[in-house]
Amino acid sequence: MIVAYVSGHGYGHATRVAEVLRAVREQAGDLPLAVVTAAPEKLFRDAVPGPFLFRSLECDVGLAQKGPLVIDEEGTARRWRAFAAGRAARAAAEARWLRELGARVVLGDVPPLAFEAAAAAHVPAVGLANFSWDWIYRHLAQRQPALGAAAAAATAAYRTAALLLELPFAGDLSAFPRREAIPLVARRPRMSRGDARQRLGLPETGACVLVSFGGLGMPAVSPGALADLAPVRFLIDAPEGSWPPNVVALDPAGRDALGMGYQDLVRAADVVVTKPGYGIVSDAIAAGTRIVYTERGDFPEYPILVAEMPRYVPCAHVGNQDFLAGLWRAAIESVLARPVPPPPDLRGAETASRRLVAIARG
Repeated sequence: MIVAYVSGHGYGHATRVAEVLRAVREQAGDLPLAVVTAAPEKLFRDAVPGPFLFRSLECDVGLAQKGPLVIDEEGTARRWRAFAAGRAARAAAEARWLRELGARVVLGDVPPLAFEAAAAAHVPAVGLANFSWDWIYRHLAQRQPALGAAAAAATAAYRTAALLLELPFAGDLSAFPRREAIPLVARRPRMSRGDARQRLGLPETGACVLVSFGGLGMPAVSPGALADLAPVRFLIDAPEGSWPPNVVALDPAGRDALGMGYQDLVRAADVVVTKPGYGIVSDAIAAGTRIVYTERGDFPEYPILVAEMPRYVPCAHVGNQDFLAGLWRAAIESVLARPVPPPPDLRGAETASRRLVAIARG
């Protein structure tokens, strides 16, 4: 059995692990799977065919947020102190569960708990990441000293890993003693841009923009600001309501009714407006969709993504103040004027799957 422990911070960790488990299911259909995470179960059920065990568990702290654009550093430190109080007992309980389950390999993206529990259960642990929490917390500890202990604890856990599968856009992953670079793990669209637009009731021509902020909610951009950007059409992840005529609001139930995954919304759009994170950036690259982005607080992954993602799709920046005011037109027009280069190697899920199956079959 492969047991995946997945950070509940945002959706990027969950969507890429789900892609890897989908590839495992395709390569080794008889190998049992289990997922442990606080992320929504639906993200995994939609991607991974066949049965698998799912446990809802807060298995790491991640980051506290004050809305989608601001990190709550004090709140993150408080979360860590509360989580750390039961850390040893939690790791011991997870180790017992892994032994009872007959786990052959643990996949961690990248809760330190996954590696602590695997080490205690004498099960090999494989990381999947472009950043690790020791790196993030060490950076934030400059202002929140309590997070220095969080960084040290994460480093100690990661040092027990048998292997790290290092994704593109990588930060400091030196805590892992053995690392292998793999290609991009990304959700691939299931339909063409024309088919996706037809399903959404959108014309084939004319600029279409997806506003995407993962599991952190819509930022406080007024519907009037989107109306002022007509004739650009917008897709937003929200229930139907009193939106301007140039806005299509579609929540998960609405997408399900149309038979569309989120990656198909990314494919329908010419541009995605977002804050950079691995999940949405990899979705955009796989779909050939341009990016307009705003900053997301002092998060060390951000400058790496900003520096590297223009190699894959045209990108433009809008500052937080202009972003919240809806002053997006110049940035949208800028990226629309530039061609999208050919896609990079997107076989990261298949590469990771082969390594995991080999270790599990061991």
